[in-house]
Amino acid sequence: MIVEPKEFVLKNGLKVVVKTPEVDDALNVLNNIIAVAKSTHFLLSEPEDFQKYIDNIDLEKQRLQQYRDGKDYMFAVYLDDKVIAISSLDLYKHVKDQHRAHIGISVQKEYWDLGIGTILFKEMIKTARSIPGIEQIELGVVSINERAKHLYEKMGFRKVGTLPHQLKLKDGTYYDEDMMVLFL
Repeated sequence: MIVEPKEFVLKNGLKVVVKTPEVDDALNVLNNIIAVAKSTHFLLSEPEDFQKYIDNIDLEKQRLQQYRDGKDYMFAVYLDDKVIAISSLDLYKHVKDQHRAHIGISVQKEYWDLGIGTILFKEMIKTARSIPGIEQIELGVVSINERAKHLYEKMGFRKVGTLPHQLKLKDGTYYDEDMMVLFL
């Protein structure tokens, strides 16, 4: 689904636009997620996970088109023409889990603490509430990522369990993942 452009002012006074990325923004979207993956261990993916999309940009264009045409939502934060954050609201598809949606979010480190996460969560929650039948939103967060968990709790999510050893870094370090839910 398409998120119509909406302008916001960040804590530092910068103006950003939140909208669904255009298909032609595929490289911009990839550069954003690679920048995030390079700056934190808390993202599920590593930069090399996106190499197939860099090598064949049409794959990323197809993915973006699926968001535009399908029932799921992608929210991109643009500072001028640069994508600096991405979030998604993905709906579960099976008969027994159609009351659920999953949220993912990533913000480039240089733009942390400006209110982008709060903006994206408010927009995703508002969107989820507008979808008939959606009763809960879920997310996973690395257990030691306190700053992210603080944001999620501020937005009304609560921890419902922990999955051990969900992420394994290249150096062999494991991270647990806390599962969180917001009942609408």
